[in-house]
Amino acid sequence: MSHAKPRQPQPATELGALKKSLLLHVAVLGLVLLLPYLHMPPKAQPPQVVEAVLVSAQRPTPQPRKPLPETPPAPSEPEVVPPPQKPIIPEPPRPEPVKEIPKIPVPATKPVEKKPEPKPAPVAEKPATPAAPAAPTPIIKKPTLNTSALDAEMRALQNEMMEAEIRAETEKASTRARDAANLAIRDKYQRLINQRVVTKWNRPLSARNGMVTTLRITVLPGGEVSNVVTLRSSGDPAFDASAEEAVRRASPLPVPDDVAVFNQYFRVLTFKFNPEDL
Repeated sequence: MSHAKPRQPQPATELGALKKSLLLHVAVLGLVLLLPYLHMPPKAQPPQVVEAVLVSAQRPTPQPRKPLPETPPAPSEPEVVPPPQKPIIPEPPRPEPVKEIPKIPVPATKPVEKKPEPKPAPVAEKPATPAAPAAPTPIIKKPTLNTSALDAEMRALQNEMMEAEIRAETEKASTRARDAANLAIRDKYQRLINQRVVTKWNRPLSARNGMVTTLRITVLPGGEVSNVVTLRSSGDPAFDASAEEAVRRASPLPVPDDVAVFNQYFRVLTFKFNPEDL
């Protein structure tokens, strides 16, 4: 049980503060009431009278305080923690028992009696007509292959191929023989031209052993020289000029009468001037 405290007398300072607060509240209340009229033009109104009531209180006589008996604090009871509860697992629903359907007896069916089928009426037989004689089937003979004609054609083709090979070999042989003959003719007339040019050559003083000049000679049919050009110089202009002059003096050059050989080897002749007496 709690004991009520005795009321204590208020001091004089508290009464003065109470009066001041009361006056301050009255002034604030009057200011709030007059605030809307401050922005309006002044009107002739009678003065308002504010009545203030002074409350006087007698100063009570102070009484000595009685010491309160000290009560010991009640011992706090320990909190009881409830034990953890196990989760309740709902039991699965039990399957309902299957009700057996009563068997309904099926009435036995009577066998159906088969009626005898009526016999067909006898059909009168027609007299048999004599069959027409069958037409004879044509005999088709298989075509026979004439092997003798095929063998003759094969032999003819083989003979033609052999003759063509023989002609080709003959032509090759004749071509080789003709080329060999043309080369022999070329070598013969090149020696003749060399001898003729050397006989027409005037040896310059600057000629020395080992000098060689390569000339390109353009020859007309009959052996007449139309142009001479130095392809490779010997290093001595006097020796090169003497070789060109010797070719011009040797014109007409000895050339073969065969036009094919002349056009192939002597129409434009490359002549290497290298006298043996150097």
